[in-house]
Amino acid sequence: MNHGTAELSSKIHSTVSCVRWTVLVVVVLLSVASAVSAGQQSSEVQQSRVKKIAFESGWTSSANVDASHSDVEGVGVAGSGPIRASIYVRDPIDSKPRYVAEGQYPSWSRDGMRVAYCTVDGALYGQIHIVNANGKGDHRLTHLSTGACFPEWSPDGREIAIAIMNGVTSKLAIVDESGKVLRELGDGNRPHWSPDGKQIVYVLPLPRMRVGSSIWTMNADGSGVKELLEDKSDVVQADWLPNGSGILFTSARDGSAAVYTMDLEGKNVRKLGGDPMMRWYHPAMSPDGKSLIVDAVMLAQDPTRRLQVVEIDAETHRAKILALGNHFGVFWGQAEEPKAQKDAGSGH
Repeated sequence: MNHGTAELSSKIHSTVSCVRWTVLVVVVLLSVASAVSAGQQSSEVQQSRVKKIAFESGWTSSANVDASHSDVEGVGVAGSGPIRASIYVRDPIDSKPRYVAEGQYPSWSRDGMRVAYCTVDGALYGQIHIVNANGKGDHRLTHLSTGACFPEWSPDGREIAIAIMNGVTSKLAIVDESGKVLRELGDGNRPHWSPDGKQIVYVLPLPRMRVGSSIWTMNADGSGVKELLEDKSDVVQADWLPNGSGILFTSARDGSAAVYTMDLEGKNVRKLGGDPMMRWYHPAMSPDGKSLIVDAVMLAQDPTRRLQVVEIDAETHRAKILALGNHFGVFWGQAEEPKAQKDAGSGH
């Protein structure tokens, strides 16, 4: 077996359509951890379904890494202390990472020409900014009295969902591309639009003195609020299945952070994948349902706790490292951006 190859102990069944798995079964990666630790990737995954990726590459004051190396290579590590994070892009996906801004949680515009992200103010979240994919034209979008983060463009590209941060609490809101708050939606964090733009999935911490989070959905106008699931682990993050029929989420309910799915009633929870040597976070699935992308962090056996963005192919059962970092945003590539626009900054 190739050093950069991740075999699955339980096979993923073939897909019967481009947007769903036939049967969701437990899949455990046996060797992706060693491949990630060595910085290798599988040659058998010939082409990623991702066309472009933006990712956060950062370090903290206690992380065991040379900061200058992070600037040059884009190495993500986990640690404690003040956050210093930078946004890099691979545009196209097979190109060398390019620095575009200092900040966190990047999200691609629907045309693949710009990246929204949030700045960091010491140990707190700053404001939402937008920058061109070539690193030019960076400008501040929000001017809120408290911080904001977790931006995501709506499927039609006209609105951006954000979380307005206020200490340990946060409230969801929708802004336009001028930064104007169009509507506030209520308490919540880490919003993600449904594929049709009609709903949002988000998370909330469990009530005081309880560890964990709950997963909720609501209509994009703030109506129809529904709790789907409560989870006592501390790594709960949620996104949509590509056809909007269910939710993809991370949980450490079985001891290590892995990926699960459930329907829109919070039922039929199934474990989709995990690795006993790694923790998986921030799941996303390709529009054709054939690739799962996660943030992956080595467990305590690796003193650097190196972070990687990993793509797992459902057909070949192989894993490929897309970036050294985390908190990724992917562009699946319906259309290439015009070269003239790509090469020019807006002058802000």
